Amino acid sequence: MSTCAILFIKNPVSGAVKTRLQPELTPDEAATLYAAFVLDCVETLRAVNADRKIIAYTPASQKDEIELFLGELAPLCELKPQPQTDLGDRLSQMMQQSFLDGAKRTVIIGSDSPSLPAAIIDGGLQMLRECDIVLGPCTDGGYYLVGQSTPDASLFERIDWSTGHVLQQTLEAAENAKLGLLTPWYDVDTAEDAAFLRVHLRALEQSGEKRGTRSLIVLKSLELPAPS
Repeated sequence: MSTCAILFIKNPVSGAVKTRLQPELTPDEAATLYAAFVLDCVETLRAVNADRKIIAYTPASQKDEIELFLGELAPLCELKPQPQTDLGDRLSQMMQQSFLDGAKRTVIIGSDSPSLPAAIIDGGLQMLRECDIVLGPCTDGGYYLVGQSTPDASLFERIDWSTGHVLQQTLEAAENAKLGLLTPWYDVDTAEDAAFLRVHLRALEQSGEKRGTRSLIVLKSLELPAPS
């Protein structure tokens, strides 16, 4: 059975990404940190046991800039532009297209969790052997991973994106489906989140795990509040 893992990313332009990290970080610092997140997430994507690995980027007009930013990582995964519409439609259309291209199980992840292990993503793909939908709950009320074994656009409709209602509303949309649930994880949206990520990545480094290494380098250079 063909499997597909899709990573959603943005072009890390100053002032256009991770704006909730401000004012604790400058726009340039936030963009530098997000760029490290993306590169770490691409490394994680490469480690996933999926037949197809896609980096879905936005804005669609900035392919050259994305390729330049990714450098030697760019040829190692497929690059595809995200549709230029709202998040729900982007998720739905990218999911649908993966099945049209031959996938039988597809997961989509974001680029705000550079500490996420590839094994969790693999676990989501495995769950889809038996489940219709798989979700990775996020501690902020959203999800860090969504997957389907049959494309169903209704999962992404009538969702209040970028709020703490996303997971609950998605569960309501999936109430008639067989659901697989992954372990909770966390996104990094605020400066306090970034501070926790720094501590977590330091702990991973101390324990001998190489995960989120680029993000940790940047985080060590930043002035951040205490985790909360």
